[in-house]
Amino acid sequence: MTRVGFPAHRFVLPLIVVGSFLAGAPAAAGGNREALERTAAAHYDAGFRSRARAYHRPTLVAFLLELGVTVAAAIWLLLGPGHPWVRALARAAGPVWLGRVAVLTAAYLGFAVLEFPFRVFFYVHAREAGLRHDPWSGFLLDWTKGLAVGWIQVVAAGLLVLWLFAAIPRWGWLWGAGGIGVLAALYIFVAPILVDPLFHRFRPLEDSALASRLLEIAHRGGIAVGEILVADASRRTRAVNAYFTGLGRTKRIVLYDTLVEKLDAEEVSVVLAHEVGHWKHRHVMLGLAGGVLGAAAGLGVLFLLLGRGAESGAWSAVGREDPILALPAYALTVLLLTAAMVPANMVSRRMETQADRASLDLTGDREAFIRSEVRIAHENLSDVLPSAWIEFLFYTHPSNARRILLAEEGP
Repeated sequence: MTRVGFPAHRFVLPLIVVGSFLAGAPAAAGGNREALERTAAAHYDAGFRSRARAYHRPTLVAFLLELGVTVAAAIWLLLGPGHPWVRALARAAGPVWLGRVAVLTAAYLGFAVLEFPFRVFFYVHAREAGLRHDPWSGFLLDWTKGLAVGWIQVVAAGLLVLWLFAAIPRWGWLWGAGGIGVLAALYIFVAPILVDPLFHRFRPLEDSALASRLLEIAHRGGIAVGEILVADASRRTRAVNAYFTGLGRTKRIVLYDTLVEKLDAEEVSVVLAHEVGHWKHRHVMLGLAGGVLGAAAGLGVLFLLLGRGAESGAWSAVGREDPILALPAYALTVLLLTAAMVPANMVSRRMETQADRASLDLTGDREAFIRSEVRIAHENLSDVLPSAWIEFLFYTHPSNARRILLAEEGP
């Protein structure tokens, strides 16, 4: 008898592993909680902390709901009954590769529709808190552009993986990991010149004294950067930020104009030194390498489960080349990426701590580092000391209190 769903028991072992892994979360994330509480109380008044937590509480609830809806939709696509519309869509597209594009596009847009109400909530919630002031038209335009960029990435990676799944059943997952690494490196290379300008306008840093100071810090950190760019973030938000982007000839350091306007030269210097620290510790290359290893593990699981499903007739698939397999492949990828969120956040926080230490080493200015953390938290309405569980599961950066404590305690 043909099986039209996916065997549910295959999810039991991963759930047990994840549950065991998370059992130690509070201890791993908590650290010296009393010292962190004292640090938070010393640098942030109770009124601000209360306002920040009031802002983040519904944000967390919405995020968890979005996560739940996304996971539930992915599981339904895997375990639910056959989806005749997928077969009809693939046939209407014609050639196998176009059928895969059509199914991937339908899956991508379907999840985008599910997630859109949450994007609206986050936008409205930030506006009500005074963090954003861009009009609805700007928000919708940015969302549409982001959707288009994401679609290109999904189709490129999806076509590569599905072709390898059919053409090289045994070792395709390994080649796929390498291919995804190449695509990721290409994206990092072209993003500063093709993607970032879709969302921001950039100009050179006009303060020559500050620019010279920042370039000197970058030089000490071993980065050859021709200029520091400033992004026009203030037309959307009051939040402050900086980031390092690009590879080779496209690498650059970008400061939000809000950062330059609201922080003094010493504070801007420690923020830039943090970004230099990422390069000094080769975080871009390490991130790419880690991404390739993660992709190899994820694709190994994906090829195994998708292969067994195709061989058993799950999802009404007819062979490994069937375009209909793009749908369960997409759903499995959603679940694998969700499962990877916590370990990825752990690695990210470790890298951010390394960059903080590099900032302190490059500038030697602990007071400016602490002031910058205080100001950034106020401008971004940050929850400076969330619960240990929340920080462990969802934070890509250490909390502000933890970063200040790092500066106060020294190396």
